[in-house]
Amino acid sequence: MKKYRVLLGFVLALVMAVILCPFYTEVQAAKTPKLNTKAETIQLGETLKLTLKNAKGTVKWVSKDKKIATVEENGLVTALSSGKVKVYAKYSGKKYACTITVPKVTLNKTEYELKDGKSFKLKLKGAKAVSYKSSDKQVATVSKKGTVRGYKLGDTVITVKDAVGNEYKCDVTVVLDEEGHVHTPLTIKGYAATCTSEGLSDGTYCTVCGEVITKQTTIPVKAHDYENYVCKVCGATDPKKPCEHLHFVSDKKDPTCTEAGYTEKVSCADCGVVFMQSKELKALGHDFVGGVCSRCGKVCGVDVPHVPEVIEKAVPVTCTMPGYTEMIQCKECKAILQYPEMIPELGHDYQGGTHCVRCTADLNGHVHEWVIKKMVLPTCQEPGMTEDKRCATCGYVETVGQFIPRIPHVYVDGKCKKCGKKEDE
Repeated sequence: MKKYRVLLGFVLALVMAVILCPFYTEVQAAKTPKLNTKAETIQLGETLKLTLKNAKGTVKWVSKDKKIATVEENGLVTALSSGKVKVYAKYSGKKYACTITVPKVTLNKTEYELKDGKSFKLKLKGAKAVSYKSSDKQVATVSKKGTVRGYKLGDTVITVKDAVGNEYKCDVTVVLDEEGHVHTPLTIKGYAATCTSEGLSDGTYCTVCGEVITKQTTIPVKAHDYENYVCKVCGATDPKKPCEHLHFVSDKKDPTCTEAGYTEKVSCADCGVVFMQSKELKALGHDFVGGVCSRCGKVCGVDVPHVPEVIEKAVPVTCTMPGYTEMIQCKECKAILQYPEMIPELGHDYQGGTHCVRCTADLNGHVHEWVIKKMVLPTCQEPGMTEDKRCATCGYVETVGQFIPRIPHVYVDGKCKKCGKKEDE
C-alpha cells in the first residue's frame, strides 16, 4: 500500500509540472529584457530614443563610435556623422545591441551654370539643411528653402549648412540667357503683415525687359499680442475673454383672439448668450357671449364669419317615413344657422311590378327583411359559393347561392405556390 501511495504522489507531481510549466515559461519570457528596435537608419543631426523593455534596474548606454553617434543616459541617440555604429544597452551583466546607420550626406549639385534671370533648387540629401548663404548676392541669391536665382554675370559660392554644422558648397556661374540679355533688377519693397492685415514680400523685376525676377508673395496675418485680453497692437479684444454678462430682457407680446404672442427673452447684450428663451403663446380665439366677443368686441356673423357645425345629422326619407334636413349652428357663437326641415315620405313605386323599386315592399306593403350570405371565393383547397339573398319573414328568394368548383393547384418545383401542398400528396 505504501508503494502505491508513493507512486500516486509522483504521478500527481508530474501532472502539475506539465500544467504549470507553459505558464511559468510564458511569465519568464514576458519578463525578458528586450530593445525596442535592433536596427534603425537616421539622418545626420536627427535623434532616436532607445528603450530596454522589462528592465527594472539601471541601464547603461554605450556607443561604440561616438564620432558617428552619441547616446545619453536615457537612451537618446544623436547622429553626428555618416557611417554605421552599434549602440549597447548594458543591463544585469548582459549587452543588447542596436545597429544605427547614418547615410552619407550629399548636395544634389556641387557646381551649376545658371542663366541670367533663371533659378534652380539646391537640396541636401541625408541631412536637414538649416541655412543657405551666397558669397556674392549681386551675382546670385539663395532663399531659405534653397532656391538659387541669378542676377548678374559672374561667379558665386552657395554654402549649405546642416544641423551639426557641416558645410556643403556649390559653385555657381551666372551666364547670359538665350537672347544674350542681362537683367537689370529693381527691388519692389513689400510691407510687413500686422495682426489686422496681410503683408507682402519684396520683389524684383528687370528694368530693361520688364520680366518679374522675384515674385511678391502674400505674408499671412500675424497673431494678436494679447495682454489682459486686449491686443497691444490694434486694441482688439481677446475672444477668450470671459464675458461680464449684461442681461437684456426683450419685450413680451400678449396673445390676442387671432394673433399668437410670446414670452420675454433674457440674453447677454454683449456676447448674445441666451439665458431664457422666448416661448410662443397661442392665439386665444374669440370668446363669444351673445354673439359678441368679450375680449375684442367683434360680432360673429358680421365682423367675423360664422363657422358652420352640424349638430344634428340629416334623416334620409323613405317610402313610408318622412326625412329631415340637417341642423347647423355656428361653432363659435352657437347661433342656429339652419333648422331641420321635414321632407314628406316618398310612397311606394312599383313601376308596374309587384315590388317597390326602392324598398322592395310588395303590393300589400310588406318590406323584406333580407338575410344575405356573402359570396365565398373558391381556393385550391375548398370550393366557393355565390351570394345567397332571401327574406327571413316571407321566404322570398332574390338570388340563390350557386356552388363554385375548387380551382386547380398551381405546382412549381413540385409544390403548389398557393397552398404549399406537394404534388404527390
